[in-house]
Amino acid sequence: MLAVGADGYRALVAYGEIAPGSGNRGVILAVEQDGAPPARLRLVVTGEVTGGRDVNDVVELDVVRVEPTG
Repeated sequence: MLAVGADGYRALVAYGEIAPGSGNRGVILAVEQDGAPPARLRLVVTGEVTGGRDVNDVVELDVVRVEPTG
């Protein structure tokens, strides 16, 4: 899944990372905060130390197929 922010920032999350029988890592798309819609949608990849794949102000989510290179 490819998440794109309003600023053009992109983050890719592979199926193997989130599949229960594989990585089982949590990915959260915040559509509510404290019972109300947030000002901006946010994608959070749990367990990441730096938050490098967190995307603020998500404007697009795409399911994509990425072909290996090399």
